Amino acid sequence: MIKLRPVMPGVFLALLCLPSKAQDISRIGQEKPFAVSGYLDLKGIFYNVSGIEPRRKPFSYFINGAPVFSFYGITIPVSFTLSEQERSFRQPFNQFGLSPYYKWLTVHLGYRNIQFSPYTLAGYTMLGAGVEMHPGLFRFGFMYGRLNRATKLDTTLGVVQPYSFSRRGMAMKIGVGNENHYVDFSFLKAKDDTNSLKSKINPGDTLPVMAAANFVAGVSTHLKMGSKIFFDADAAYSIYTRNIQSQLALPEDLEKLERVAGSIMPINATSEKYMAYSAGLTFKDKYFSLKLGYKRVDPNFQSMGAYFFNNDLQNITIAPSFYTKNNKFRFSGSIGFQKDNLQKQKVATTKRVIGSANMSWNIDQHWGIDANYMNFSANSTPEVVSVNNKYLLAHTTNNISVNPRYILTKNNLTHVALLSYNYSVLSDANQDTKAWNTVKTNVVFMNYNITVLQSALTLMAGANYTTNELSIGTTKYYGFSIGASKNVAKNKITLGTNNSYSLGSNDNSPNVLNASVTASYRPAAKHQFNLRWVMVKTTYGSASTAPSFNENTGEVGYTLSF
Repeated sequence: MIKLRPVMPGVFLALLCLPSKAQDISRIGQEKPFAVSGYLDLKGIFYNVSGIEPRRKPFSYFINGAPVFSFYGITIPVSFTLSEQERSFRQPFNQFGLSPYYKWLTVHLGYRNIQFSPYTLAGYTMLGAGVEMHPGLFRFGFMYGRLNRATKLDTTLGVVQPYSFSRRGMAMKIGVGNENHYVDFSFLKAKDDTNSLKSKINPGDTLPVMAAANFVAGVSTHLKMGSKIFFDADAAYSIYTRNIQSQLALPEDLEKLERVAGSIMPINATSEKYMAYSAGLTFKDKYFSLKLGYKRVDPNFQSMGAYFFNNDLQNITIAPSFYTKNNKFRFSGSIGFQKDNLQKQKVATTKRVIGSANMSWNIDQHWGIDANYMNFSANSTPEVVSVNNKYLLAHTTNNISVNPRYILTKNNLTHVALLSYNYSVLSDANQDTKAWNTVKTNVVFMNYNITVLQSALTLMAGANYTTNELSIGTTKYYGFSIGASKNVAKNKITLGTNNSYSLGSNDNSPNVLNASVTASYRPAAKHQFNLRWVMVKTTYGSASTAPSFNENTGEVGYTLSF
């Protein structure tokens, strides 16, 4: 038997240990002193199966709740789950933070996610204090606090690590401008505390991690040139010392760096320097836009103020789009050229071409068509003579989909017909693997819905056909589906069913029957009862060794909104 009483102190604790969004102090007198909203969901699940081992227990129950407490506009979300498999009380944001603001002044306290630039402080969770000020054209920001705590589990990242040092840092932004025109300079300085793990290891043990330090300087700009042209750019220079306790002699190429930056952070033989920069030029007219983008990130580029970077890449992007009056015809597309191995340190260089195009045409009030095309090609060519193969990797993926549609509303009836065709092919240009890695797929499906508006009745029917062509042969699948939904008792009760059947073209392919029935009853705006039954029957042919089985799942639920 589960006792709920021990959970209640956790609820009280959550009120003291959760974050909130930025609060406008000038409006605090207009907010309610206290308010509670959210939901409570109760669910019981019944299960049985024949032919295979059970994949879950015969009966399961779940009690889920997500109350949101509000104090003078400060929102505090909480969630909990109780079941025979899990008993937990958790806060989806288990860190406390406030960002009250008044006119052009914002103060940050506690756990905050602040972004000064994409390459310096870029949304990393910091426990500390800071301020942002935007009086007139002056732009200023400052944040100081803890980036990581000394622990075997880094709760900020949510990643299990052997050990991590306590890491503290500060970030600053200073700039000039407004939303249309600005230039910001930002800086980040962070360092691990080498003494923070002494109490977490046994005397004489060797630490499995090294204390690091980092300094990043960046610049960001946004310029609106006239009414149609926009320019954006970000750049950063990062110095990263992987082991601040290293006693190795300083290489000659780092001696100049030590003279320049040695007073800012530790510089030694484990120090490295990186660059990252990106720029984009956008032209926007009434019915047409074009964006040109360039991005380059050095191998191993890092910043302690960001969680992750795709590095060692150079990317060029061209993205046009246009549409006609009243959005009758719309088109958007992009093409990108990417490569890695910027410093020729890898065995091979990989080049990628990524293209896409999307079109939507509303022919008239009834007919329309959507079409999409995507191309992805990549090839890795060797950079050393000892690699004999011309291509280590060379493949192209093409995907085309065409989706005509028809919609008609007449005499209390709405008809919707959809037809979709999708073709994709993976082509391998490597002669050693071409025969095995070339795959072609065709998918066709058609759906038809008819809705009787006055009686709130919807009927659905569909069919689909799929082929997969591989080197070992071609597999085909056929499928059919029917369904219906109906609202009764002044829309308080909703009944529905969905059923499908798919069969394969050979004895190794399974035939699968899915059937479901649902019902919901809403006696009042905040109360809803739900019933659901799902049956899955899977039958394999005589050539297959997989067992056939029949699986049934039933659900009974109640949801309270408040």
